[in-house]
Amino acid sequence: MSSFLRELIEEPPVSLAASLPLESLAQRCAEETEKFTRRQLNDTQFCFELLRRALADGVSEAFTRVYQVYERMVVSWVYSHSRFGHTGEEADFFARAALAKFYFALRGEKFSRFPTLAQALAYLKLCVHTEIAQYLRDQNPGMAEPLDETNEPETTPDLEATASAQELWDRIMQLLPDEQDRRLARYVFAQDLKPRQIVTLYPGTWRDEREVTLAVYRIRRVLRNDAELQRMLGGET
Repeated sequence: MSSFLRELIEEPPVSLAASLPLESLAQRCAEETEKFTRRQLNDTQFCFELLRRALADGVSEAFTRVYQVYERMVVSWVYSHSRFGHTGEEADFFARAALAKFYFALRGEKFSRFPTLAQALAYLKLCVHTEIAQYLRDQNPGMAEPLDETNEPETTPDLEATASAQELWDRIMQLLPDEQDRRLARYVFAQDLKPRQIVTLYPGTWRDEREVTLAVYRIRRVLRNDAELQRMLGGET
């Protein structure tokens, strides 16, 4: 049988990356990423497959490995951002926020919008920019510099049904002077994270799910008691 006919009737071979167990796949991804940072020839199939398992398949352990592989790269992007020095925050804070945004933006069917590793990493880098820009907007609601317009996928609920998103968040920032409360509000209301996910993605900030749940309850009570916010939300919080 000719090789051409064999290709027509046989199932296509499984790629090397797809056949590897998770730990081996993560190790190969780390090795290829190191080559990339040294500007050496590298094979992208391993990291792309790791991302696919983490995001398209929703394998939480795979995303843990993604986090471990790319955290250093994301931190370097934070440091190189022209406005990072104006935030007064640690680089790790924005790296965690960007990776969380990346995860919830690309999980499930939305991962198919990024058919190559380069495109996925370009979006991850964009997440760094938007997290820093939004942080500066939150700290200075009146600043004139707008956020860059992007074609990013939908990652948050539609907050513009009864009020503009920026107007709504400006009001929430006024009602929540504590920085940790502000972060938690964004995780819960904008990124739609559950307590378990918050504890996992931001270790060391809250002790456990119960502490997160109690903090969210307290924040909701503050927001419900504000007549102006209720008006902006049409009476629903």
